[in-house]
Amino acid sequence: MPCKRTMLMALLAAGAALVPQTPLVAQDAPTAARKSEDGVSERLVLLGTGGGPIVRETRSQPANLLQVGGKTYIIDLGDGTPRQLVRAGVKLNRVDAVFLTHLHFDHTAGTMGFIALDWQDRRKEPVRFYGPPGTQQLVDRTLQALASGEAIFRPQLPDLPAMRTVFSGEDWDVTTPRTVYRDDMVQVLAVENSHYGTMHMTPTDHGMDRSYSYRFNTPTRSNVFTGDTGPSSAVEKLARDADVLVSEIIDIDALIASLRKRQTATGIDQQPLIDHMIDEHLTPENVGRMAANARVRKVVLTHFATPPGTETFDRTAILAAIRKHYAGPVEFGEDLAAY
Repeated sequence: MPCKRTMLMALLAAGAALVPQTPLVAQDAPTAARKSEDGVSERLVLLGTGGGPIVRETRSQPANLLQVGGKTYIIDLGDGTPRQLVRAGVKLNRVDAVFLTHLHFDHTAGTMGFIALDWQDRRKEPVRFYGPPGTQQLVDRTLQALASGEAIFRPQLPDLPAMRTVFSGEDWDVTTPRTVYRDDMVQVLAVENSHYGTMHMTPTDHGMDRSYSYRFNTPTRSNVFTGDTGPSSAVEKLARDADVLVSEIIDIDALIASLRKRQTATGIDQQPLIDHMIDEHLTPENVGRMAANARVRKVVLTHFATPPGTETFDRTAILAAIRKHYAGPVEFGEDLAAY
């Protein structure tokens, strides 16, 4: 009988369906790499768990590390990600690919630091940034901004390739669920989610801005990253029977109170932002419904969105709201937590 890895590779080659029929489940090992039956190891690390374009004292901005076999992938690249990678025991030049869910600052602000420091970490093999329309432009313009520094260092680093030969971006225009990436370790599926649902986006010079959720199918298990989204039947379908759902979460009551206070103090209407928070992020009950409807095996919470200056939240209340719908394991993610 063929091993699970062989079966997965055959599935990929044939053009896999959006959701596998028999997800691969590994033994729990929250602080160590998991292994499939044929010895392929896997480790998921939350590099940054803070929500929003806010500098926080206790949480770095959103980023996730997924290592499968000898491959290393980054999902989102918030500010502080290069340092978090090193803290997780990963050299920057070992990263094989970067996946961006959307182009909000808190998910992309680490791009310049990553490219600059990765290049000086003796990057030789090309690394590509994948994501929604604008990803290629983001990388190109970052390289332009780094050109002066590259020229200064060039006489001292003659052995390094030109930055443009090792860093590049690629846009994916995903309007219907599909496979967007595959190699010998992962199949990546993407769907457009509802994070931009009320923003009335208009086309730009790089196309229509979009926000994606990703599913990584590996020889060991299936991992779904919501990125930023509101309730979404497309994301529920993407997450069907997944082993791990890495989900954003928002403290909606605290945020609305904070925005009402700001409106009173400034006289500036905060209702558009309140609507965005309510409709285009996930409350604890939203997370519980999504996890239950998708029948996921475990929920890992990240991207904790709380008001500026607030580092804590009521875990008991959040869990109780999730438990109204979902009875499975729920983890409150912390920076550098591994699963």
